Amino acid sequence: MQHAWLGNYELSSTTCTGLNFARHSHDECVIGVNLLGEEKVWLDRREFQAGPGSITLYNPGQIQGGGAADGAPWQFVSLYVTADQLAADLGLAHLEFDCSLCFQPDLAQRLAAAVTGSLSADARIRELNEDALVVLLGEVVSLSGVRLPGSAAVGKSLISRAQELLAQQLHQSLPLDQLGDELGLSKFHLLRAFQKETGLSPRQWAMQLRTRRAKGLLRQGRAAGEVAHDLGFADQSHLNRHFRAAYGITPGRYQSVVKR
Repeated sequence: MQHAWLGNYELSSTTCTGLNFARHSHDECVIGVNLLGEEKVWLDRREFQAGPGSITLYNPGQIQGGGAADGAPWQFVSLYVTADQLAADLGLAHLEFDCSLCFQPDLAQRLAAAVTGSLSADARIRELNEDALVVLLGEVVSLSGVRLPGSAAVGKSLISRAQELLAQQLHQSLPLDQLGDELGLSKFHLLRAFQKETGLSPRQWAMQLRTRRAKGLLRQGRAAGEVAHDLGFADQSHLNRHFRAAYGITPGRYQSVVKR
């Protein structure tokens, strides 16, 4: 089992054989994605099966239990978050799931991939997957029967302000909560509006700007390690990965070319 916290989300990824859970409850909302195997679920005096591609949803305090049959392979990911936090992230005053099971294989795979990415040892990868998780959780909550608030159009000026704030803090990662508070938007609304305007999440946009500015500094002859530090890359190898992905050349090779 892998287990970690990502901001306010508690995440786990489990691969096992014949695991069973006694009847229990949680203080948080629980969202589970079944990737392999058949899970037999007991929930509030009801029983049902959740096979691969199923997303299970539990409200705080609901009594649940179950698992896979003895000897049967089972793989799943789980996400735990308080109802108040999830509601705030999605721009809701209150949140309660109206159904317990959704069969959505494509969404299940995307959600599982985001949870797995959020367990990465690379902080930047974790942050990018946090963005993805918020958007995907909006889809999950909508499928569960909860109606998300309508998103009023966000003008270009507000997105431009978001870009200004990101640019001012390139040396460090600007938390989505802080950026949303500055703009008066929920995380979900911010991500959806920013992506609609730019085609990127705020963190992806900040990374491309960070990489572009690195190119300018390298052209001036600045040392790659110094550039990486000043622009908020985790280290020089982190700069190397993003620079090569963007421009098809390493920072060192780029500097040797422009010196000619």
